Amino acid sequence: MSAPSTPGHPSEEAGGEGAAEPVAGSLRVPANGSRRERALLIVTLVLIVAASAAFLRAQTLKLEPSPVKRPRVESVFSPVCGCEDTTAGLSFGLRRASRVDAQMIDSDARIVRMLADGAERPAGRQRLEWDGRDDAGRLVADGAYRLRLFLDEEREVVVPRAVVLDTQAPRAALGAVVPRVVAAPRRGRDARRRAERASSGPAAVALRYRSSEAGRAILLVDGRPAVRSARRPPGRSSLRWDARLDGRALAAGVYELSLRVRDRAGNSSMSTRTVDLRVRRSR
Repeated sequence: MSAPSTPGHPSEEAGGEGAAEPVAGSLRVPANGSRRERALLIVTLVLIVAASAAFLRAQTLKLEPSPVKRPRVESVFSPVCGCEDTTAGLSFGLRRASRVDAQMIDSDARIVRMLADGAERPAGRQRLEWDGRDDAGRLVADGAYRLRLFLDEEREVVVPRAVVLDTQAPRAALGAVVPRVVAAPRRGRDARRRAERASSGPAAVALRYRSSEAGRAILLVDGRPAVRSARRPPGRSSLRWDARLDGRALAAGVYELSLRVRDRAGNSSMSTRTVDLRVRRSR
């Protein structure tokens, strides 16, 4: 028989001194360590749930139709051209009434002008204008700008098409003018027939010119606009003219011809040098 164990002195069957050591594989974690682990686990779960909710919200917004429809913006304009259109027209449709913040932003997404500040707008077509200036009234630098909208302080929409602000006028130079002498049409029925044939046939005068940028050439006769060309690319080009002014053939005399070039933004070049055109009487 084994000897009875003495209180305070455990027997070898109970493990003796080995009972004070934890058994391998059943390591106990201090109570404060368990609380830290539980806190980290809870934080992790909260972050996962929040990320999942944000992802689902983003996917839901992608599936919803955009609250802004058919945005339209002026492709290029000049606030200093002295022409009719010195502001950029901006418009967009709202599917429902919303509070709208409208901003013009630069290529780095920095705000250059607030066009609407949280005003309630009804559903339907909305129209705004931008004069090319910042909130302090200063003209901004030439470049591309975009319209950014915030609806109900939640949805952000950036119109992909940019508005190009261009204040630089083109440079133009007049080259050869051929011929430099033309005959005035005779009066009477025969003259009218010849004028009709001339107006439907080749032009009487060809003017060669050079422009620093794309634009329309405008022929000036004694300082008055006579004809405009189609938009041409930069470089060398030519303009043909039927020697008429205000729909009428020029009378005999000497006329000063010059050119200006107007770009897409409306900026006009300085007038070129003048070249004399002589219209002689028909024999």
